[in-house]
Amino acid sequence: MPNIRTLQAYERQMVDASSLFALDLFRELQEDDLSNQFFSPYSIHQALSMAMNGNRDEILREYLDVLRFGDMSLANANRAAKELTEFLLQVDPKVRMSIANAIWFREGLRLNTSFRDQLATYYAAEIASLNMGSPQAKDIINQWIENKTNGIIKGMLDYVPADAVMYLVNAIYFKGDWKYQFPARNTTKASFQLNQTSQVEVDMMSLDTGAEILFFQDGDVTYLEIPYSTGQYSMGVLVSEDFSLGNLASNLTLEQLESFRSSAFPRAIQLSFPKFKMRQKQEELVNALSGMGLTTPFTSHPDNFSELFEGLSGNLQLSRVIHDAFIEVDEKGTEAAAATIAEVVLTSLPTGPVTYRVDKPFMFFIQEAHSGAILFMGKIADPSKDS
Repeated sequence: MPNIRTLQAYERQMVDASSLFALDLFRELQEDDLSNQFFSPYSIHQALSMAMNGNRDEILREYLDVLRFGDMSLANANRAAKELTEFLLQVDPKVRMSIANAIWFREGLRLNTSFRDQLATYYAAEIASLNMGSPQAKDIINQWIENKTNGIIKGMLDYVPADAVMYLVNAIYFKGDWKYQFPARNTTKASFQLNQTSQVEVDMMSLDTGAEILFFQDGDVTYLEIPYSTGQYSMGVLVSEDFSLGNLASNLTLEQLESFRSSAFPRAIQLSFPKFKMRQKQEELVNALSGMGLTTPFTSHPDNFSELFEGLSGNLQLSRVIHDAFIEVDEKGTEAAAATIAEVVLTSLPTGPVTYRVDKPFMFFIQEAHSGAILFMGKIADPSKDS
């Protein structure tokens, strides 16, 4: 049975912050109408929230603004992050979920006690020193990520630069079976319309009979939620029937998304939905995050990460933010994993039944029903592509 409780006001604000950040980042990462897209906003938000704790004053304010915390204090943001993560991990025991955090810092440096305590308490972060000059340094981090993502995300970090002093890492894993599974015998080749003039052939899954699925249509927009297991987690699907998904995605607000969710009601849907598998690695999120307003942390500013170490001279900055995400959707359900690495360097060192077929481009979200938290987010322009 689902373990549901009323969310506290600060937890509700945390969900909104994470969702607003998800939509902001989705817009920054959009390339064109024919490109697929997939990432975990929750993972990136967690990694940057940990980094946020190493800062104060104006730079802290920059993190709070970009992460959409609004007027929340750092203490409440941390508390909300802890309790929301705990809620997401236990709300549906039939879904396999893992959210893990870790920090590695350069051997010989002294970590600020307050920073260590905050991340251990509120982010359950595993904290260890690391010989950054060792050839095994990247392997230790990569192995942790691989273990925490059920073997899916491998070899994520390609090198450790000479000036690296810290890695803040988040890993998230999700595996859920559909509440209404698609019989494998029903999967056939079918057309998926890329736009008004082009189509590709994909493996299209189909339900035998009408399943109770939350469904809403308004003009050229269709929204549905395909439930996992108990229904606490679902895949929200947003289709632009007139092939203007790019415009819809660019202008989508949290208020609109919540309106779609609240307007959807159970319908008996004989659903057809494409199988797809995708892995996308963002080698550098600096440009996207800078476009959202997070600029000072990527410069050699003397106040960057002032709360990170004790007795360290030299300026610190975020050097790279790397993200790797994978999703596979088939007849049984969905498996998804992602990891985020935030690299900190010392800059003074060297450098009814209704029948509905999803056969047009769509946005999708893996979300939790009670909180509305968006764990993964993506866009399928062409299900036949794996990136």
